[in-house]
Amino acid sequence: MCALAAAPNFSLLDASGKSHDGSELAQHRATVFLFVATDCPNSNTYAPIMARLYREYSPRGIAFFNVYSDPSESADTIRKHDSEFGVPFPGLLDPQQALARQTGARSTPEAIVLAPDGRQLYRGRVDNRFVALGKTRFSPTEDDLREALEAILQNKPVPHPVTKVLGCAIPGVN
Repeated sequence: MCALAAAPNFSLLDASGKSHDGSELAQHRATVFLFVATDCPNSNTYAPIMARLYREYSPRGIAFFNVYSDPSESADTIRKHDSEFGVPFPGLLDPQQALARQTGARSTPEAIVLAPDGRQLYRGRVDNRFVALGKTRFSPTEDDLREALEAILQNKPVPHPVTKVLGCAIPGVN
């Protein structure tokens, strides 16, 4: 099942101190939350890919946020990380893991795409670059997140609304 019981109810600060909440979902055609961790190599691999997706899809009404749900990560750490990795969109601090729990995110990097009304349209990997622990493809053969965003923008159902994520566990979320 790919639907949340209700629209997520959250209010989180980004690394610059600006507050973001669930009401922002209604302002976009869809919102991508990518759950990441500064020390997760799989998450870090996707920084340039997500920057490209942001540049391609944000003008088309898709909002993007990195979500840091590891309670040990601070705004300073996230600002430094996002600067070093060239992340062009906000990084939300989710130290109480409210958004992770409400969306069902368990790993990093895990993408959750929500509709303006909060319905979950996609949950899973960015692509199939990671085959198994320690085994990667040079180039992915499936671009799951891109495929989901294209379907959403064409008002079509997402072909594969849930895909398996290979990455780092979000501490304390089970």
